[in-house]
Amino acid sequence: MFEQNYKNAMDKITPDTDVRDKILDKIILKEELKDRKNPATPWRVAFACVAVVAIALGVIFVPHNNFGIKTTDTQKTLTVSKSYDEIYKLIKPNKDYSLFNFGATDDALYDGMITEEMEYVTGGNDMESATGTNSAAKPGASKGENTSDNFNDDTSDGDDFSTTTEQVEGVAEADIVKTDGEYIYYLLGNELSIFKADGENSSLVSKTTLQKNEYDSFGDMFLKNDRLIILQTNDYKKECNFAAIIIYDISDPANPKQIAVSKQEGWYNSSRMVGDYIYLVSSCNININEIDKDDPATFVPETEINGECEAVPADSIYRYNEEEYTNEYTVIGAFNYKDGTLSDTASLLGGTDNIYCSQGNIILADTSYYRNNDEQEGSYSSVNTTVSRLAIEKGKIEYKTSGEVEGVLENQFFIDEHNGYFRFVTTVTIATEKRQKFENTNSEIISYSSETSARLTVLDSGLNKVGEIGDLAKGERVYSVRFMGDTAYFVTFRQTDPLFSADLSDPENPKILGELKIPGFSEYMYPYGDGKLLGFGMDANEQTGRRTYLKLSMFDTTDPANVTEQNKTIIDGYNYSTALDNHKAMLVSPSKNLMGFVACDNRGFQKYMVYEYKNDKFYQKAEITPPYESREDNWKYWDAIRGLFIGENFYLVSDKGLQVFDINTFLQINYVKL
Repeated sequence: MFEQNYKNAMDKITPDTDVRDKILDKIILKEELKDRKNPATPWRVAFACVAVVAIALGVIFVPHNNFGIKTTDTQKTLTVSKSYDEIYKLIKPNKDYSLFNFGATDDALYDGMITEEMEYVTGGNDMESATGTNSAAKPGASKGENTSDNFNDDTSDGDDFSTTTEQVEGVAEADIVKTDGEYIYYLLGNELSIFKADGENSSLVSKTTLQKNEYDSFGDMFLKNDRLIILQTNDYKKECNFAAIIIYDISDPANPKQIAVSKQEGWYNSSRMVGDYIYLVSSCNININEIDKDDPATFVPETEINGECEAVPADSIYRYNEEEYTNEYTVIGAFNYKDGTLSDTASLLGGTDNIYCSQGNIILADTSYYRNNDEQEGSYSSVNTTVSRLAIEKGKIEYKTSGEVEGVLENQFFIDEHNGYFRFVTTVTIATEKRQKFENTNSEIISYSSETSARLTVLDSGLNKVGEIGDLAKGERVYSVRFMGDTAYFVTFRQTDPLFSADLSDPENPKILGELKIPGFSEYMYPYGDGKLLGFGMDANEQTGRRTYLKLSMFDTTDPANVTEQNKTIIDGYNYSTALDNHKAMLVSPSKNLMGFVACDNRGFQKYMVYEYKNDKFYQKAEITPPYESREDNWKYWDAIRGLFIGENFYLVSDKGLQVFDINTFLQINYVKL
């Protein structure tokens, strides 16, 4: 009831569009709107809306008491629980805390709110009593292995068809479109469509409606052999949320058969498939006002395999060594892709913002906001990220250790594993506070300012810091990172786009090799053959930093100490792409010399752009118009378009159907309606 009332209230908030856009540009809340499939995003968007309206009305909310107090540099660690009673005692002292804590530890408004100096007036203790208190930092986890320089952006070895754009070779990522080179599988909402991919003879062979209730939702899918694994991102039952995998036998694509359903409690966070196992990550909040000592299912997560439920075993739950409260678990389950059997599970007390996965490790990263335990004016707060490593092997999960890096990780590409070391690039924000009291009153003026910078941190296998480069690009934020073996490339932005290159061959002594400043920024970077790095992002005004149109850049990385922008192309009139928010919406194939993505103009209409790169220049091969009839059609399913190739044909999939093109001429040769 609370969530529905909150949603209804938020739906009535309609700030002026111009005011909203100016404010969002100024306080840089883009990071809070990025990953629209992250279950935390709807809350973060709501926070952003509240902030926008508050600023427009001249009211500034600064949650200066809702930060954990950082009293020590000692890193918290987790230990396996001995019993459910041990976990209950950890949670029970805090039963009176509200389940819905909108403090800044749970969202990132604070960082965006104070990117420039601002002031507000407080009367006595009124503001302090309204904001309440918040728990200290929580541990998280997310990690990977030495495969970062093998970014999976190309066709499968020996197969002439494109695959989902993924971060690490051998680690599959789920998406709404998959192909085995013969059939194309497309998931939109609860509709699964299977096309026979046969050029001009392509056809729709089956369409399956997945059963759902009012609160259920579906996301992406994995494909392996004769199994299609669909991710159910939200299954609402027993007043709890569950993430699930639904396994279909597709040996007969004309008649797909559901054979298994496996679930674990919590909102869907992320997933990866390594070998025969799907590693499902969910975030589970416990209603601490309804816990029962004699019923572990009320205070620990549950799993459900083909209808049979049980609480996660106590010895699979990792808790703080200290008696410190949190009501959130990160749940990781390893499910066999063939039949959904749960091979192993682990739950960590604490939240997770970003997931990185290699063939041997999962890294969970959780952002925490600290207020310095200091009565003096000056350094006021900082943002750190707790990282935890879980080893994975053939469906087994084992928590290893936790560590910490200073700053915020934007997404999974800001994390990497190489030769037993873990590398991170973060944006560090340090805020300062000044207080000035009015004479003969309890009121005071409190002003805030902050400074950002980039930082590169190297941790060993125990997640202990061994090397670091800090205070880079002061006043800017890190937008994209690409690790390639012993070299790291990362882009920061405020008005121009500095592309840094760093030598990591000696993990204890990382060094900046070079810096290239150009207008705009790259949101993602993709290896594009020997000595080339493709950047996809936005152009910007060099004087003001105002973003303009989509941009492709090709960087020459032959000499990492002297990176140059070999060529660029500005896509005039198009100022947004779903590929800016979702790397899986980008098609990148160096061997086929193709790059494809959706481009949106300022009227809300979409085109699918296809480019090639030859003779050191970008050339547009195609500008495809999806079969939409109205602006509403274009935005009804904003992230529902994918481009892929199979042999000598190019396919564009949308909610309207399958368009088929000759890959050499890009003349349309077939259209299969849905």
